[in-house]
Amino acid sequence: MNKKKDVIIIGAGPAGLTAAYELSKNPENNIFVLEASDQIGGISKTVNYKGNLIDIGGHRFFSKSEKVLNWWLEFLDIIDTSIHNEITYHNQSVNLDSIIQKKSEDAMLVRSRKSRIYFNKRFFDYPLQLNLGLIKNLGKKRTLRITRDLVKAKLKPIKPENTLEEFYLNRFGKELYLTFFKDYTKKVWGKECSNISSDWGKQRIKSLNISAIIWHSIKKVILINGTFGKKSNRSLVEKFLYPSKGPGMLWDKVAEKSTDNGVTIIRNAFVTKIELIENEVKSIDYENSEGQSTNLKCSSAFSTMPLKNLFNSIHPAEDSAILETSRALEYRDFFIVGLLLTELKFEPENGEFIKDNWLYIQDKGVSVGRLQIFNNWSPYMVDSDNVWIGAEYFCNETDDIWKMKDEDLTKLALSELEQIGILDSSKFLDSKVVRCPKAYPSYTGAYSNIDTLQSRLCEIVNLYPMGRNGLHKYNNQDHSMLTAFKAVEIHEGNGGTIEDIWNIN
Repeated sequence: MNKKKDVIIIGAGPAGLTAAYELSKNPENNIFVLEASDQIGGISKTVNYKGNLIDIGGHRFFSKSEKVLNWWLEFLDIIDTSIHNEITYHNQSVNLDSIIQKKSEDAMLVRSRKSRIYFNKRFFDYPLQLNLGLIKNLGKKRTLRITRDLVKAKLKPIKPENTLEEFYLNRFGKELYLTFFKDYTKKVWGKECSNISSDWGKQRIKSLNISAIIWHSIKKVILINGTFGKKSNRSLVEKFLYPSKGPGMLWDKVAEKSTDNGVTIIRNAFVTKIELIENEVKSIDYENSEGQSTNLKCSSAFSTMPLKNLFNSIHPAEDSAILETSRALEYRDFFIVGLLLTELKFEPENGEFIKDNWLYIQDKGVSVGRLQIFNNWSPYMVDSDNVWIGAEYFCNETDDIWKMKDEDLTKLALSELEQIGILDSSKFLDSKVVRCPKAYPSYTGAYSNIDTLQSRLCEIVNLYPMGRNGLHKYNNQDHSMLTAFKAVEIHEGNGGTIEDIWNIN
């Protein structure tokens, strides 16, 4: 009999668990997943607070990849909790009534997307749309300046386009950039757009520009249903899938099936050493929550840990230039303040509670960057008839706000949201603060030298980097999964090279 191959996966987020499940299909693999925290799912986990669920950062389940869509449905069936109708899925018309197989509290829900910009106590469509609402909210003079600057940007774009500021100016013009992008981007990333690489915009905003906005506005008038299939622009998709109890529900099921297939998932396992011999990973050391160290031998390793931590863990130590670059990589940290309230201050819209999943908070006078309304992600996210929202803050671990006590952060969130007219603090019932370090790899600072780290990792023949932090790319959940698919494909000898992992998204 052939000896099993010991495979170690660092991290039990979407990429790590996807790789674990895919590798478990080959009985020759003996798989260990090392998760540094006590909960799987990474930034896609769901936090349960007294039956009220928090989705960290918000995760719409949408992808242009049919492989990803089909993979999700291996674990959860689809149902529709809104109007029974037909939608486009995998380029086919599907009657949702015909595929209801499970109760809604244990399924993928079809949800309508609605997110708006909240600025100066007014709502703006997100993505921005050229309509009467925009003119009414901004005024005729500013709208004329927007139109003028859009024409200028199209006739004389900035070349070469190196910074995020230049990226925005070329697509939206100066007036829209100053109104909606400049200050908000600084709030999110802590840096001016002129100090952020245009790579961020090219990856995250993709093809969304004023032409797309105009075309989308026209289509919205003549089409009834949106799609969550592969032909939709990510920033314009109007329907998405969502696990009834948050994204962690899906990843818990993936972990369960992986374990059934023989995968060993070790929680509270913090990797301290990755031993290399002649550019091959031979073993990995990890410590548990009591500080006890364990050494695992391996034939190959998959890593989703931040590159900063990865290179610090390699033994023998990497050369000084590599270490200097990896240690200088920048991240944006994140925390969310869950607030349980009896009601919000917003007036009913068409006689109903507002439908937004997110509100993007543009006001300069507050630190809060975005607001999730969990009731609108899924009715199963809230264990009462109350309103359950999440105030999202972007910062650095070194900032004073990160170090504040939970009760002080709750007071801050209540104060800021009351200041801009979203809530009345007298309606507050309870709260929960969740911190997420290194949530967003930053396209600033040492990122300009990321190619040197990429080249070095490609020299290590049995180490497969993947996922958001494993590649230091601001990937969405589905892109992280695609990097895992590719890594497994290479590992199993089905074609491709490690360089191909970096080319995804």
